[in-house]
Amino acid sequence: MTHVFHLPDIGEGLEEAEIVEWLVAIGDVVVRDQPLVEVLTDKASSELPSPVAGKVLSLGADEGARLRVGEVLIEIDDGTADVSAGQATSHVDDPADAPPSAARLPAVAPPIGGSRPKAAPATRRLALELGVDLAAITGTGPGSRITADDVQRATTPGTTPSPEAGTTASADDTSPRTESRLGQMSPGRHVLRGVRGVVARNMVQAWTEIPHIHTMDELDASLLMDFRERIRAMDRPGAAHVTPLAIAAVAAARALRRFPVVNGHVEGHPGDAIVILDEVHLGIATATERGLVVPVVRHADTLDLFAMASRIASLAAAARAGDLTAADLSGATFTITNYGSLGGRFATPIIPPGQGAILGLGAVVERPVAVDGEVVARPTLPLVLGADHRLIDGDLAETFRRAVVDDLAEPLHLLVGG
Repeated sequence: MTHVFHLPDIGEGLEEAEIVEWLVAIGDVVVRDQPLVEVLTDKASSELPSPVAGKVLSLGADEGARLRVGEVLIEIDDGTADVSAGQATSHVDDPADAPPSAARLPAVAPPIGGSRPKAAPATRRLALELGVDLAAITGTGPGSRITADDVQRATTPGTTPSPEAGTTASADDTSPRTESRLGQMSPGRHVLRGVRGVVARNMVQAWTEIPHIHTMDELDASLLMDFRERIRAMDRPGAAHVTPLAIAAVAAARALRRFPVVNGHVEGHPGDAIVILDEVHLGIATATERGLVVPVVRHADTLDLFAMASRIASLAAAARAGDLTAADLSGATFTITNYGSLGGRFATPIIPPGQGAILGLGAVVERPVAVDGEVVARPTLPLVLGADHRLIDGDLAETFRRAVVDDLAEPLHLLVGG
């Protein structure tokens, strides 16, 4: 009997997805729960499993194509005879005529048994390129998932993956791509798709719809770095994950409570309404092997420094392992981007669609600073606030930025609340 399956509603109100990679081909025999395809939405990538065992008859679209929810994804023949007329069937000609649960793939793949190693599709492609057998690798990512770093280490003779390698990544390190792969692409025309395609669409929307203003500062980070080292020496959960980024996240959440307009956004284009949100959800821009993603720390204004640091480290590890869900990437009200981990000083970051502002952090390095009339070398932190000028005027932008700077210059503020 032929089963026709349609692209499911993966959630978060998304209406379409891109076919990133087919994991099966026409004529293949598949088992139930075997991954069929990797799809990418504007929120996350997912592997969709087969609800039945059988032979693949047809694929609904080529790799790189975008399908809307309800469109035909794949046809599979389970090898049984068609049911008699009048009985229920899984063949659905028009998804609009089908009940909500008919012939739909589950949104989240159930655990896959057998010997198939756990790894994101991008990691599998990297292993294929480097000639690495995933079955011979012990994964160091969450849930023993194999990460891109594990694959890279497997290409170096004599290197053994450390059990902690995939679980203790500092969120300050947002550049996991090795220099040998960074900026590399073969000559020719390449279709803009995958994570890079999502980034392109979002950035065009943000740049064309949001009138940006930026305000910059550079603070003496002597107390900040001393504070970080003292905190990390503490025997307390989360202390080891405290970084300047985590400290800045707490400072930003604190400032967003004081100035809720900065936590809002303008709805519509050129602008129909101002939306002020009750909750603070911080997006943390993170570079991965597949491109830039922005996992979200929810209810950030309720977290202390240790909880914030642990949450950011956990999301960063999941991002690099390819384990983020659509929910992990949705709902940010304000974003922090730490290009300083790449060595940058100042930048003018672009505000993501649906937000009103973004905070950029530069590299903390020693620079000349005037102290009591003398020029001395001190660690300094460059900081940039990008704001939507439809919502935020210069006075508010400067006041908000100053609030963040004051807390970073004297981070003990962050331990006493208020």
